[in-house]
Amino acid sequence: MLYHVSRSAGLKTLLPQTSSHKKAYVYAVDRLAAGLLFGAPQDDFDLYIDQEPDGTPLVRECYPGAFETVYRNKSCSVYEVSERGFIKGATGWDAEYVCPEAVGVLAEHPVPDLFAALEAEREDGNLVIRRYSEEPAYKKLISEHIADRLIRFDALGRLETDERFQKHYKALVLALRDAMDGHLL
Repeated sequence: MLYHVSRSAGLKTLLPQTSSHKKAYVYAVDRLAAGLLFGAPQDDFDLYIDQEPDGTPLVRECYPGAFETVYRNKSCSVYEVSERGFIKGATGWDAEYVCPEAVGVLAEHPVPDLFAALEAEREDGNLVIRRYSEEPAYKKLISEHIADRLIRFDALGRLETDERFQKHYKALVLALRDAMDGHLL
């Protein structure tokens, strides 16, 4: 059994969608807590989603209050799907399964309070949440993550259009722009 989580309710068939992998897939995971993390709009500039060595989903805030900002007052639907046709290891995130074909839904479970559902998963030991920390080691980890995503997704130009970049990443974006202008070569 795999889980696909969507903000859309009432789906009977899941259709492949193109994401950052540039290929159209239906995405799924085998741990409910991991799926719930995708039940609200967010990206790598809000949260750093990973997993512990034992496979437990791990989410780190990229800025103070990101977890609550993303998940508070949100709802979603959890869709159960068969593992048939899904491939593991195709995207670079070990927890993720993908299928290039449309997938039939076996069951739907509405989640009216996504924030509460994620907190319950944390309390049950199914999810690790790392709140933003001013500790230098934490800030270094998040800075490396954000810098990687800024370059990988060619997002340095988003400083003027993305409020998060203005508020949380302005100095990092400006430093990267300066370092990448060629004057250091």
